[in-house]
Amino acid sequence: MIEPTPPSYRPKLNDFKEASKRIEGVAVKTPLLSLRWYNENLDILLKPEMLQPIGSYKIRGIYNIIAQLSPDQRNSGISTYSSGNMAQAVAYAGKLFNIPAKAFIKENAPVTKVNSVKKYGAEAILVPSDKVLKLLDNPPKDYFFIHPISEFRLMDGYGTIGLEIIEEAPETETIYVPLGVGLLGAAVALAAKTLKPSVKVVGVNSENSPHYYECFKQGRIVTTDVKPSLADGTAGNLAAFPNYTEHNLKLIQEVIDDVVIVSEEKIEEAVRYLALENKLTAEGSGAISLAAALDTPKKERGKTVCVLSGGSIDAYKFSKIISK
Repeated sequence: MIEPTPPSYRPKLNDFKEASKRIEGVAVKTPLLSLRWYNENLDILLKPEMLQPIGSYKIRGIYNIIAQLSPDQRNSGISTYSSGNMAQAVAYAGKLFNIPAKAFIKENAPVTKVNSVKKYGAEAILVPSDKVLKLLDNPPKDYFFIHPISEFRLMDGYGTIGLEIIEEAPETETIYVPLGVGLLGAAVALAAKTLKPSVKVVGVNSENSPHYYECFKQGRIVTTDVKPSLADGTAGNLAAFPNYTEHNLKLIQEVIDDVVIVSEEKIEEAVRYLALENKLTAEGSGAISLAAALDTPKKERGKTVCVLSGGSIDAYKFSKIISK
């Protein structure tokens, strides 16, 4: 049975290992693939989470939580709020457990993500931006609601990525990971550092949504502009949800070594390179980690792993990028 998780929660090695057992056979233990190179070995490995059954890492955290619910909690149904990928994870898990699933999705989410939720048989409800905070503060009680910002136990499942990286590539010196809500980045850092404390974990934002970059740099929650970004899944403004994000920023400050930003042009280039050279379809939020690694001199980052968090990209947008 799952109880509310306090903001002070920090998963330990055993939590990550237990999560690995629960998600085995459901979430893919994604391989580490070498970034294709020609003249110089860039020493970059890719962790392609777009190979998960729902196209993103979210299934690791969501399934791990649902598997621990009591029969009563689970049978009442599951729900969440999401920009798209967590909604797909809840919908897919609902199908696996044969229970009702409902996803509240931000109104400007990519149509591909909304359609996927419906295809899995879940209910998809679009939420206007001015109604999101009210929903997060008072989520419906009819279903078991997995809070996307304050359910820190999601890190147990997300952290299995960090374990897999260090177990397969113990020589890793730097891991680049996208920062949206922040739980993925924190989980990867916590898990990887349990096996290799010296590994450096760098969070990545886009220039068009530098929320963690600015707050990390200034050491407090500050308001940041959110402009349209190819990395829409990581876009946000921490100041919009201060009751939750103060805890998340504290967590990031504890476990992440640095936060960097990359331009929209660099993100687009990374999406294109992954598609044409490594035959991997990445959404902007997934490719943002590679964009940051390629923007950093090899001597500064050393042997590097980039977490490619997902691949749910709009088909028209993707075709325009790769055709350039």
